[in-house]
Amino acid sequence: MSDDRVTLCLVVYDIVNDRVRQRVSDACLDFGLERFQFSAFSGYLGATRRRELFLKLKELLGPTPGRILIQPISDDDLDKRLAFQQESEENDDGDHGSRHEWREPGADRPTIQKF
Repeated sequence: MSDDRVTLCLVVYDIVNDRVRQRVSDACLDFGLERFQFSAFSGYLGATRRRELFLKLKELLGPTPGRILIQPISDDDLDKRLAFQQESEENDDGDHGSRHEWREPGADRPTIQKF
């Protein structure tokens, strides 16, 4: 019996080529991951889907120089996470800078049923 439990995964990459980097980003979105930095995504995947994504990203990278990491995070480690967010201060002209809703990776845990 295989262990295909769904766990939070972080996907980070460093790819020089803009076109390839965009394709990798699109693939992460296609797998249901959520961007939390320009080249960093998070989401819940089982082992099979992690392998599928990894193979897809390797294929998209091809001969282009780059690095790809898919890191699953155990529930124990997730419970120990530390996170900090600081909003930008208002400028003299009243501009608050960019307003983007920040969501901590792993904050939304899906309901997982184990059989």
